[in-house]
Amino acid sequence: MAEAERSWRPKFATSDDDFSPIPWERLLREPPARDWMVERCFLRGTVGMISGDGKIGKSLICQQLATSAVLGVPWLGLTVKPGRALYMACEDDENELNHRQRAINRHLGVVMEDVLDAGLDLRDRVARDNALMFLKRPEWKMTRTSLMDKLVTVCRRDGVQYVIIDTATKTFRGNQNDEVQVDDFITELRRLAIAIQGLVLLTKHPSVTGRALGTGESGSVAWNNSVRSRLYMHESKNAGLALTGMASNYGRKLDAVPLRWERGVFERVEAPAPRDYSEPGGYD
Repeated sequence: MAEAERSWRPKFATSDDDFSPIPWERLLREPPARDWMVERCFLRGTVGMISGDGKIGKSLICQQLATSAVLGVPWLGLTVKPGRALYMACEDDENELNHRQRAINRHLGVVMEDVLDAGLDLRDRVARDNALMFLKRPEWKMTRTSLMDKLVTVCRRDGVQYVIIDTATKTFRGNQNDEVQVDDFITELRRLAIAIQGLVLLTKHPSVTGRALGTGESGSVAWNNSVRSRLYMHESKNAGLALTGMASNYGRKLDAVPLRWERGVFERVEAPAPRDYSEPGGYD
């Protein structure tokens, strides 16, 4: 195993060829409650996805999530655990990120210094090589790039717990219809999520078929199956713009969250009062 690979794996991880069982004493103990980074959406130590058409607003809604995370305030009416956030913007430049952030700050009643001091890290990656993994020939194996190593180093050094990668298309340099290649990519992101004890969130565009069927899927089924949860941002003739849970491995899928655009940000229509899900009787 390469030194760079070994250096950032979580301390509790074993080698890839280890096949030992989970110790009995750990299985006999009651497991801790599921640790939701974003209420009923994304768990700590997992990879999630937000899919949606181009220009529908995925980037803005993700930047709003990153801001909510560093401030520890609700996102679209959903409880968010506080944590430093890195937003890797592959399609929007510094000026656009600045414009959006000012609208988000105004909506939340904060100033730029507040969010920067809290740990918001915006990365302008427009018109750069953003591949995090590529298909290496002739081994025909997905391999990490130096940029992936840099991302891991920054996240561990700065204590980042929310990593938002916008988009899958810009960072995955393989065949999106190949299940093994897609799964290798998501597995590497999962290792990062475990190492930082946080969340890695990926954005993706749906295929024409996925859009027509209302699923928001595209490429190999591994995109949907390998991530632990997926939200779909879409617009319908009957319900309007909404964010809907399409896949969740650890709980009931998120019901459609109706959205409206107001003064540069998305707001939840009739958002409920936030609940503290760490208290007894909360969602598990």
